[in-house]
Amino acid sequence: IHFSHETRHALMMRLLGAVRTTAATLLPVAASTIAIAAPLLLVRRLRSRATPSLRLTYLDIKGYAEPIRLALTVGDIPFEDVRTDYAGVHALRESGRLPFGQVPLLEIDGVPHCQSLALLRYAGIASGLYPPELQLRVDGVEETLQDIRKAFTPMWYKNAAGRHPKTGDFFSATALNAAQVAALQAALNDDILPGRFAMLERVLSESGGPFFCGEQMTTCDLSYYVMGSGLVDGSYCEGIDATALLRECPKLRGLVDAVRAHPRVAEWNERVNGEKL
Repeated sequence: IHFSHETRHALMMRLLGAVRTTAATLLPVAASTIAIAAPLLLVRRLRSRATPSLRLTYLDIKGYAEPIRLALTVGDIPFEDVRTDYAGVHALRESGRLPFGQVPLLEIDGVPHCQSLALLRYAGIASGLYPPELQLRVDGVEETLQDIRKAFTPMWYKNAAGRHPKTGDFFSATALNAAQVAALQAALNDDILPGRFAMLERVLSESGGPFFCGEQMTTCDLSYYVMGSGLVDGSYCEGIDATALLRECPKLRGLVDAVRAHPRVAEWNERVNGEKL
């Protein structure tokens, strides 16, 4: 059929008008449908992604790895808990699998990552224990705990400089003698721990408890739990007994009890550490 130019133009304009009318009618419905469906599609997409394979390697002690283990456990995130000894750490270092020469080591789909606080933040984000709105408070507490750990390090190693970053050996020139160890022990018991714990007790009191962020348990609670409980049972640092000190810090004592009572922490303690609630 042959149409004149004017007729084709008229038909085209009529068709365009029909399209516009139909679009005006359907777009609001389509927009609302998309608004409802988009989150569901996102959830399905996230669920469809393969869960990363996590392999956490550390010494057969709690130490720096236990808060990471607990964060993954509380978040119900599967991981392989690998325990090794100092010879095993040396072998890992020699193989080049330790990016910064030390454990804990977290391998994510085979890719190695180190540094305990970085790994703890990763585990906290994955488990919901490091929410964005609380990160500044959590990090403030965590860095205070790190100040305490730094003070403990010479006691752990009986060495002022610790280990060589490449070989893992101790520096012989900075080994502490008995008098220096005794002086450091006194400083920790008499000044460093009382001062730092008083700060943490105040922060905990201001939060309303039972955790450092009020009702929300976060990664820094797990970090303090490992430290605080270890200082009482003597496993955290030889020669340091914080039992009397913690009598003056009821909030910190309560924090240890609150973390220990968490169902997943309690299950982990009984299954892995042989500790019953």
